[in-house]
Amino acid sequence: MKKAIKAIAWCVAVVIILALSLKVERLDERTTAEFDPTEQVEHFWNESLPSLLVGDRVVGVDLFCQELKNNRQLLIDRYGLTLGIGAPYSLLVGGEFMVAEVGEELTTLRTETGALFLMRTAYIFGNTVREASGAFSIDDYENTMDFNSIASELNDRVVERIVAPATNLLQAGNSLRVVGALDLTPKGPADEVFELIPLSIQPCE
Repeated sequence: MKKAIKAIAWCVAVVIILALSLKVERLDERTTAEFDPTEQVEHFWNESLPSLLVGDRVVGVDLFCQELKNNRQLLIDRYGLTLGIGAPYSLLVGGEFMVAEVGEELTTLRTETGALFLMRTAYIFGNTVREASGAFSIDDYENTMDFNSIASELNDRVVERIVAPATNLLQAGNSLRVVGALDLTPKGPADEVFELIPLSIQPCE
């Protein structure tokens, strides 16, 4: 009898402990607390991007090409941002280009000095825009999934808000002023052609 009473008492104690350790959370509260990359990217797009594109973080394309040959590391040290060891350096490059060739995913841009850049206009992936912006730090996010969702949201906006409205400008022979993000590694071939992700496409005046 005593054993039965002890067993019942032990079961009651376990139930009480479990009940006290459980946290009841309303579904609407849970949904509200979930991470929303759209809101953060919208704030960056409207409040920070316009000034970033005309600021001293943007290296002129002629200077970029010159320093790429003369002192690649200095270019990286001054303008490059990286996620960490082993990752490429991302930076902003801007200037005047001529549209040399238009493709479904890449548009070839040529500078006055003959340097070529491939401007991506579709299927944009990766972290280049996020890192080049310098506006988002992995330390500010609870997990890498949330951090990567910022990059994905930025890439979608480039296609929707930068490339799509400029479709009529992307014609061979047109002169454009473009500011975009690209990746740069400490070492690379002399004839390297960079892929540029546009953040601003405007006709030259």
